[in-house]
Amino acid sequence: MDPTLTRYFADIRERPPLSREDEVVLARRIKRRQGGKTPNDLVECNLGFVVTIAAEYRGLGIPFEDLINEGNLGLIEAAHRYDPGRGVRFITYAVWWIRKAILKSIADHSSVVRVPTYRRKKMRQVRDAEQSLRGSLGRAPNREEIAGHLAGAVAHLDHLLDTNPREISLDDPCAPDAERVVRDVIADVGAVCPEGQFLRDEDTSLIRKALEGLTEKERRVIRERYGLSGFHPMTLNEIGQRMGISRERVRQIEVQAKDKIRRTVDRWKRVESPPKQVKTQKKSSLSRVETLAAEVASPKENGRPSRKGRTAAPA
Repeated sequence: MDPTLTRYFADIRERPPLSREDEVVLARRIKRRQGGKTPNDLVECNLGFVVTIAAEYRGLGIPFEDLINEGNLGLIEAAHRYDPGRGVRFITYAVWWIRKAILKSIADHSSVVRVPTYRRKKMRQVRDAEQSLRGSLGRAPNREEIAGHLAGAVAHLDHLLDTNPREISLDDPCAPDAERVVRDVIADVGAVCPEGQFLRDEDTSLIRKALEGLTEKERRVIRERYGLSGFHPMTLNEIGQRMGISRERVRQIEVQAKDKIRRTVDRWKRVESPPKQVKTQKKSSLSRVETLAAEVASPKENGRPSRKGRTAAPA
């Protein structure tokens, strides 16, 4: 045991609990402020009860000494509120304040996710029932036995156990004898997939190569029409207004550009490998460019292009 706790227990044993009569006399003197008595005199005679109550909440994520400290704060609050005229012993009145202070501390500091106090109390009842059944049965009880002991439904017990959070550190080992820690096996969903990035770069290179055979005006129409190079997909009217030409002229330029792209892809298909500039690309990349060319050359001239799930909309 911690030497500090051992010394603390020895100190509080030197102050035995008061009898009922002495407690009433002391409480009345405190209330009347006679003889220099203060609530601390009442508190110091009941510190042992705090230790007993705090021991019931060990193993819930708060160090034992912290539970004792929180219980002592509840005891002090009770000493200031105690009225001996009600005919109730002080410790009977103070137990509620002690438990309240301890349970509040557990709810606020025992876990990352705060669990309401009433649920903490129910989880403690489940733990006590499990320990009681383990002693009487000589084995670990199942869910049905615990639920029957608590006179509750199994579904309610499962729901209660599901709300019991368990946190682990990213630096904890994956297994007792493992060298790898948890952070090493957690996937980084924000990281860029190397294979996906390679394929995107490959597609971008081939698309750029296919657009090199177009005029500047044709490249602009295709880029703005299909949202390439960071452009937002636009309708024929929007492109015509930006370029200062009619909607029909934009449509004609688009048709010409599609035809050129189709011929470029056909020329690539007639040879066994792509052009020299992209000869290291895989055949799968060429097939994706063919798909792009087919989508670009689709007959939906009056609406937005429908690439990769993009729905057609009126121009």
